[in-house]
Amino acid sequence: MSNIEEQPAPRSRKIVIGVILFLILVGLPGASYLYMRSGWNWRKAAVSELGQYGKIRPAYLILPGGERQNRLESSVAVIHIFGKNPDLTPANKKILDDCERLFTQFGKIGEQIRPDFRLGMIAEGGTAEFTSYKQTLPSADYATWVWTGALDDWRVIIDYGYEQYCKKEGIQPAQEYYAVTDTSGQIRRYYDALDEKQLGRLVEHVAMLLPYVK
Repeated sequence: MSNIEEQPAPRSRKIVIGVILFLILVGLPGASYLYMRSGWNWRKAAVSELGQYGKIRPAYLILPGGERQNRLESSVAVIHIFGKNPDLTPANKKILDDCERLFTQFGKIGEQIRPDFRLGMIAEGGTAEFTSYKQTLPSADYATWVWTGALDDWRVIIDYGYEQYCKKEGIQPAQEYYAVTDTSGQIRRYYDALDEKQLGRLVEHVAMLLPYVK
């Protein structure tokens, strides 16, 4: 019995080499192209969903020297109007919890608070239950949360833009909703705050609107 291993037939070897070269030169670049094209089409569709629905007003913080600082300036902001004296309803609790998750996803770069992402929460007063719950959120003391009043002024801007958005999209207004702005303060889109699919789209749009950080 011979100890010499049989060598592959030259024709078979050529076929194997040919298949490998085809995968390297054609298959992999083709798959990469299809992947990039799919990503480009997704981004193009997502960008087409963004519009312009007015600019938000400032949310000023008065500094010790009397200087005013707009805490929403140059930030991508998720805006929600809780209204006057909000209670800790299931809807309000969900919104607070979802905003906490948004902070977890976008609010930090490493250990530093991200300066270009804010949660703009519009409310006047609040019940003891509502106030206590929002103060116990893990990120409640971070600058990302911007609580501000002037409810009537905010409603003029946010509600009017939402009305235009609903007309454009041909949809009924949601009971609770978010507005998302870009870093110029322009409202780019609205989302049903109680719809998980809409919340997922909000996350994707926020990721697109935030400036790139290395």
